[in-house]
Amino acid sequence: MNHLIIFAHPQQSLNQTLLDLVVSTLLNNGHDVTVRDVYALGFQPELTIAEKAAIKRGDVPTAIQTEQILIRQADVLTFIFPIWWTGLPAMLKGYVERVFSEGFAYQINEHGAIENLLRDKKGVIINTHDAPRTFLDSNRIVPPSHHMTTDTEVFNFIGVEPVERLLFSSMNQASADYIHEILQETKKTVDQLFPPAV
Repeated sequence: MNHLIIFAHPQQSLNQTLLDLVVSTLLNNGHDVTVRDVYALGFQPELTIAEKAAIKRGDVPTAIQTEQILIRQADVLTFIFPIWWTGLPAMLKGYVERVFSEGFAYQINEHGAIENLLRDKKGVIINTHDAPRTFLDSNRIVPPSHHMTTDTEVFNFIGVEPVERLLFSSMNQASADYIHEILQETKKTVDQLFPPAV
C-alpha cells in the first residue's frame, strides 16, 4: 500500500518519535511511505482570497498541485499532530484548507449537495495532548476537536474512511514507562492495520 503521512510539529518531540516509528514499521512491512512535514516544508498556511478564486478557476498553485498529486497516489492518509486549542496546529489547519480544496477533495453538485471525491482512501490520526485524559473528557476538549477537526468531519467530508485514531494524553507528565507503552501501542496498531503483504 502507498502511505502518505502528513506530520505537524515544529520541534523535536514525541510526535517526531511516533512519526519515525510509524514510518519504520510500515517500511518493514513492505509498504511505500511518503512523509510531508508541513513545518520542515515551510508550508504557507494562509488561504488567500486570490488563491481561493484561482483554485476555483482551475488555476491551482504548483505547491498545492504537488501535495494533491501525493494524496491522489496514496491509499492511506495518516495525520500525526498535537492537539492545540482543541484542534489542529495552525500550520496543519492551513494545509487542510489549501490542499483539500473544492474540485479536488470535494465538490458541490447542481443540487447544492456535497460530493466527496477521495472515497478510495483510508485515514489514520495520531494525536498527543499535554493534559490528562480525564481533563479532556470532563471539559469536552477531545470530543469537539475529534468531531470538528479530524475524522468525523474532515475525513467524512472528503470521503476518506477513518480506520483508527490514537490519542495519547498527559504528555506533560509522561514517564519513560508511559512513553514506552505509547510506542508499543502505536507499533502494534500499525502492524495490525497494515501487516506485511502475503
